[in-house]
Amino acid sequence: MKIPLGFFAILGIVFAIFEISAKAQNLPGSLSFTVSGSFENAASESSNSLLISDNNLTNGYAAGMDLTDAPASLSSSGPTGSAAFQWGTPSTTSNYPHSSALWFEPISGTNISPNEYFSVGNLYYRNGTIKSNTGASAVDIALNLHFSNPSGMPDVNATFTSDLVNSPNSSDPIASADIVSLRNWASPLNYTDAQGNRYYLELTFKVDQNTMDGTLSTQDEFRVFEGDQGRAELLGRFTTSPGAMAIPEPSTAILGLLGAVALFRRKR
Repeated sequence: MKIPLGFFAILGIVFAIFEISAKAQNLPGSLSFTVSGSFENAASESSNSLLISDNNLTNGYAAGMDLTDAPASLSSSGPTGSAAFQWGTPSTTSNYPHSSALWFEPISGTNISPNEYFSVGNLYYRNGTIKSNTGASAVDIALNLHFSNPSGMPDVNATFTSDLVNSPNSSDPIASADIVSLRNWASPLNYTDAQGNRYYLELTFKVDQNTMDGTLSTQDEFRVFEGDQGRAELLGRFTTSPGAMAIPEPSTAILGLLGAVALFRRKR
């Protein structure tokens, strides 16, 4: 019997999917961990950009950082896993001549189950008034989860790119509000469920209604008025079905398999 060439293509894709699943570990039903955060891969707006980051606040801040209106819990130093990032040259003609800044304050997770939302940390945002082309257009929020339960479980490292939208200032405070926008909702992990579905760490914003007009923000956009400050709780979730903005890596192989099956059927 002559075997069509399409059969071997399908067989190769099936083996590739099995290989992905075989390398992954099952995610336990109860997880406890500590969190560390850092700001990485900042994208400069131009050669005039002024960007400063400090991914270890336990010994105080890097030289040149402006701590005006820094969160009280991170005013002179921060706990293990905390980080700060600021961008832009302050405008000397502004009533609020300060750079824009982000602070990350970690929150440990205890007895967390898959598909359950939990607090990863607090993200504080100072919307300073800066000179044009001196800021950043994006920065990565990198998270490390170190597990105490179960013991011996490998760390989870996940990266979420955040676009920093600096709106032109006008007499309209809402239109002038700047934005931290999550470009990806989820980061793939090397863990599966019992059926072999791959897990992701999903991340969303929960904006503090007491620190700003929360109606301006959404799950993936954190907005703060010009010259003001705000706080958003970062909510995480281990899930096999991340938000619509995520691009699941294994699905490409599955779609390729379905396409190959369709092609094979047409050529029979």
